Amino acid sequence: MTDANSIADATRPTESIDSKSKMDCPAVIRANGVGKRYEMHRHRSMLLHDAAKMAFSKYEKNYFWALRNIDFEIRKGESVALIGPNGAGKSTLLSLIAKTVFPTEGSLTVEGRVSALLELGAGFHPHFTGRENILINGIVMGLTKAEIEARMDEIIAFSELEKFIDEPIQNYSSGMLARLGFSVAASVDPEILIVDEALSVGDAAFQEKSFQRILDFKRQGCTILFVTHALGNVSRFCDRALLLSHGQILEAGPAQDICDNYEARVREGRLDAPRLPYETQVLPLWKRVAAILTILSMMGVVIGAGIYFVLSSMKETAGMPEPNAIQRIKRLNENNNNKNNDSDALERAP
Repeated sequence: MTDANSIADATRPTESIDSKSKMDCPAVIRANGVGKRYEMHRHRSMLLHDAAKMAFSKYEKNYFWALRNIDFEIRKGESVALIGPNGAGKSTLLSLIAKTVFPTEGSLTVEGRVSALLELGAGFHPHFTGRENILINGIVMGLTKAEIEARMDEIIAFSELEKFIDEPIQNYSSGMLARLGFSVAASVDPEILIVDEALSVGDAAFQEKSFQRILDFKRQGCTILFVTHALGNVSRFCDRALLLSHGQILEAGPAQDICDNYEARVREGRLDAPRLPYETQVLPLWKRVAAILTILSMMGVVIGAGIYFVLSSMKETAGMPEPNAIQRIKRLNENNNNKNNDSDALERAP
């Protein structure tokens, strides 16, 4: 299977009747030319230093494209896996879909209520109890207080933390925090579920229960985006898969086929993307002109302040009248001296 054919297969139905019916559903996630760029070696320094560097040197900015030219559609009820090596851009793409970050270029449309299992336990307050954090985290995820209270017992039972639920979560282990976070996130009724390596929480029994909860969402027609390095889970959960490397889509198609191709690419060392994710841009001319004008204006301020200081000194030495405050101080000193002289004269008188 060639790369071009693989990407084209992303929009083709699989052989199963269930997949064919899903292809008739409307697209709920559309990405057209999506890119996300970060500036590298960004730092703050003095304004004059920056302006001089921009004006008189070959000033360049280095960027890293975490994602570039991403195009795909995901239809309602589909389960799609994002696979690839570390740093391929999978989590960045999930963050864009969850709208925690925004694309630098292109358009990304998401239709439906999104629940994201990205960083379990994020946002929990260590001094609050587990019950209080369930309430806070549920509100952050878009539930009302009444909805959270109605599901409170179910959330606690799923987390298996009944004995510790009224303890401050600063006393929880990392596994207990993750289980509580997954239980809260799984209690939301999402139309789109985003899962980023969140099924490795807890022990084997809790992991299996988490798997079953995800399968329940799938049977209910929820659209699922799944990121994992466990390729066995991809074939278990997902209809299709996208293989990413260096922020670009290398292949897309049926989940099992893409997993097999990914393993073959790893063995053969063929995970390089056609374009490098790094980019260097030279500063445009108008910014150089603006930097020169900034330097000139700062020089004008400094020169003007120097001229004012010199002229003020010349006025004082040329016999110009002193300021009123200085004249008052001198008069007070003279009066004090006169009083002291009079008192001395009285003491010397016979």
